[in-house]
Amino acid sequence: MSVKQFTVATNEAREQAIKQRVADFVWPAQMQLQPEENAWAYGMDQDWLKSFCAYWVNEYRWQDTVDELNRFDHFTAEMDGLNIHFIREDGSGETPQVLLMTHGWPGSVYEFIEVIDRLAHPEKYGGLAEDGLTVICPSLPGYGFSDAPSRPIGQVTTAALWDRLMRKELGFDTFIAQGGDWGSVVTSLIGLNHSVEKGGGCKAIHINMYGLRSETAPETEEEEKWLAEAAAIMQAESAYLQLQVTKPQTLAYAMSESPVGAAAWILEKFYAWSDLPLTDGKPDMLKRYSRHALASNLMIYLMTDSFMSATWFYRGFAEEMPHIPPGEKIAVPVGVGKFQDTYLSFPPRRMMEDNYNIAHWAEFDDAGHFAAMENPEQFASAIFDFIAAL
Repeated sequence: MSVKQFTVATNEAREQAIKQRVADFVWPAQMQLQPEENAWAYGMDQDWLKSFCAYWVNEYRWQDTVDELNRFDHFTAEMDGLNIHFIREDGSGETPQVLLMTHGWPGSVYEFIEVIDRLAHPEKYGGLAEDGLTVICPSLPGYGFSDAPSRPIGQVTTAALWDRLMRKELGFDTFIAQGGDWGSVVTSLIGLNHSVEKGGGCKAIHINMYGLRSETAPETEEEEKWLAEAAAIMQAESAYLQLQVTKPQTLAYAMSESPVGAAAWILEKFYAWSDLPLTDGKPDMLKRYSRHALASNLMIYLMTDSFMSATWFYRGFAEEMPHIPPGEKIAVPVGVGKFQDTYLSFPPRRMMEDNYNIAHWAEFDDAGHFAAMENPEQFASAIFDFIAAL
């Protein structure tokens, strides 16, 4: 076995260098907007970002994030020359089931910081100890505390790595996989290619984003409407994706040099893709997330210098082109957690059933794309309800 213990470290010199760049940032001229306009409609709201940067420089401490993360046991496993980082929290009870949770972009393992304990030890939150899950949360290759590959790899390769991690490195015979964003693509591929029936360890999957799409044609007015709305949203929201798929290196030079630029690039997505409460009729990100949580996720990219290598995962997608082959189906039981994700929403159920063996479908009204961060209690309930239905 190549598994070694790992501790998230402080690095005061790097933290201070990042904060100094933020403090020294020369702000561009602000767009002149009408009072009724929402500045976020044009991208990052400069007034909001200035306020966030003041907090970042003067109040935020990387040490607090380190302490949060190190509440859990961290490890690395060497596979194909890469040290892959993961969190492991063993579940309560005598024979807990095993849950593999995969994050996406622009997230990190920090997305799960408030759900790991809920899932592993439900008795602390009004549940039963016997329902506790052993939770494994890896950092994607090139993200955070995992090594970056020498060149882009994608979701097909990562799904195979994750199955090896679970079965060969950690010794689990079977596991349930869960994911959102890129994690939903990786998870779907684990279910497709690495099921128990195909010699892998996956016995079921749960997804909270429709990542690995099928080609099912619409048949109803509802389905036609969803398809048109999905196309319009992709047109409006996917410019970042096209850049990261085609020219990730060009973007990386700007973001590696400018922490404020990286903050704008990442945090705008938290605004656009989250289910945000309103203040004076406008979405309010700080009613959903604390500044500390937003800064913690951002700083994982900056403290590990992984903004660039994380974008390679998009190029890896273009090179590997993951898909469900015609006539094939994800045969393991599939759970769908349909949150209020305005970016990559699920279609009407029938459009998935040709390619997904849907065993459980649940809809939620108080979280969006980053469901585990936005509403940890609701997210954990979605997982427990799915497993109970198996």
